[in-house]
Formats: sequence, C-alpha cells, structure tokens
Amino acid sequence: MANEKAVTAAGPIDSSEFEWVGPNAGEMEAISRPSISFWKDAFRRLRKSRVAAFCMVILALLILGAIFLPIISPFDYSRQNVAFSNQPPMWVDNETSQLHLFGTDALGRDVWVRIWMGARVSLTVAVAVALIDCVIGIIYGGVSGYFGGMTDNVMMRIVEVISGIPYLIIVMLLMIVLPRGIGTIIVAYSITGWTGMARLVRGQVLALRHQEFLIAAEAMGAKPSRIIARHLAPNLLSLIVVNVTLDIPNVIFTEAFLSMLGLGIAPPQSSWGIMANDGIAVFQIYPMQLVYPAVFISITMLAFNLLGDQMRDAFDPKLRR
Repeated sequence: MANEKAVTAAGPIDSSEFEWVGPNAGEMEAISRPSISFWKDAFRRLRKSRVAAFCMVILALLILGAIFLPIISPFDYSRQNVAFSNQPPMWVDNETSQLHLFGTDALGRDVWVRIWMGARVSLTVAVAVALIDCVIGIIYGGVSGYFGGMTDNVMMRIVEVISGIPYLIIVMLLMIVLPRGIGTIIVAYSITGWTGMARLVRGQVLALRHQEFLIAAEAMGAKPSRIIARHLAPNLLSLIVVNVTLDIPNVIFTEAFLSMLGLGIAPPQSSWGIMANDGIAVFQIYPMQLVYPAVFISITMLAFNLLGDQMRDAFDPKLRR
C-alpha cells in the first residue's frame, strides 16, 4: 500500500507504462491463408499425391494408346496369316521387314495391335457402364434417401426386385434378342449394375439428412436443389468417386468373363477377355499370349484402385484442413 501511495502521489500514471497481454484483435481477424473453395482444395491435395499422379499418368498412357496406336500401326488387328502363326515376341517378318513387338497369335495376327484394340473396347465398355450406373444410382438413391417415407419404401423394394435377377440370365436373354457387341454388354450390365450405387447413396443421404448443417440450411429457406448441390454433393463425392473407380475394373473383368464364355464381344473384334481366352488354349506352349492381356488387365485394375483411394482422401470434406 505504501508503494501504491508513493506512485499516485508523484502524479498521474502514464498509459505507456502498461502492456496489453490479452488477445490481439488485429491478429485474430487477419487471414492466415488464402480462402479457397472445396474443389480447389481437393485438387490441390490430389496434385500433391505422388501415387495419384503416377496412376493418372498410367491411365492416360493407356487411353492414348488405345485411341492412337491401332490407327498408326501398320498391322490390322483382324488380318490373319496362318503362315506366321504363334511367332515369339520381337519377331521380324523377313518379307516386309516389320517388327511384331509381342509376336503373333494362332491365326498370325499381331498381338501388339490387338492388345491396344482390346484396350479400346474394354475401357469403352467399362467407362460407359460406370458412368451410366453412377448417374442412375445417384439420382435414384438421392431421391429415395432425401424424401424418405413411403417413397423410400417403394423405391427400395424395386431395387431389391431388380437385384434379385441374376445378371447372366439378363445377358443371355439380351443376346437372344440383340446382336453380340459393345452396346449389348453395356445395356445388359447397366440394367442391374446401378442398384449398388443407389443403395450406397441412399444410405449416405439418410445419415446426413438430419445433420445440423442441413437443418440450418432448411431453416434459412434453402431449396432442396441448393441443399443437394451445396451440402449433400460434397459429402457424397468421395463415396461416389471411390465406387466409380472400383466399378470400372469390375466391369473390365465382367467383360473378360463374358468374352471367355462366348457371350461378349463377337470376333474378329478384340478385347482383353477374348485374348485371355485364346491364350488359355495355348498357355503351356505359348504362355506369353495369356501373360500380355493378364498384365494389362492387372495394371489397369491397380491404377484405378489406387487412384480411387487417393481421390477418396482428397475429396472427403472431413479431412479438409
């Protein structure tokens, strides 16, 4: 008390003698990093992933090769010459001095150009089916989960009926009515393939339907279209991306399986399934004719699966910093 009286007796206390130790309002309101949207932040994280970059390079090379290599190749994928059948890799035709990089098959067709023609067919079928299943499944499952009630019950019973129909029966019936080809496989798989996506989307929408941010958006008068586009879609995106990337290799395997059963692409068209089927017949003598399509199928599946895993992490709003 004596010290306090001495100080006050000397005169008024200057404010410069005091130091503010509380929170700084200027620092609290300052922007620590630039404000970026959800999409920019997701693609920024995706670009930083070396695994995702490597997988995208592999898939880009496969797509470009499937588009351009059959065009610029001097060989026709359907041209047969049994005089040069089952030739080994790196075989050179003495008559034309042309190199057969992967050799020839049992009918003397160049395996290299048939591999890339098969990539064109298999990737076309896989991407088309995956996109169709994605669009139908998102719309159907989103409507069912968002509105709920009797609408949800009726729509889910329809899904259960469709899922109960064996896929091979649908394919066989369509093969009787429609000619064998890419369009028939796409139609046959799309009839039942979308049900899995619809169930996943419906379950995720039900989980998000009563979250606080959706209730707040509805209380502020947001329309259902805005709620779906701005709030539900970002939270569903990681689920959709992962399932699409996993659906593509599954479709590739399904096409290969159907081609091996004689229900897929009609010869002389080439696909990885047809080439694998032809390679099985001569595997013990010419194993490379089976190894080549099997390696391309494996690389494509691995690239899609790893890319889907990285995209799931990049597009998940819960992992955003």
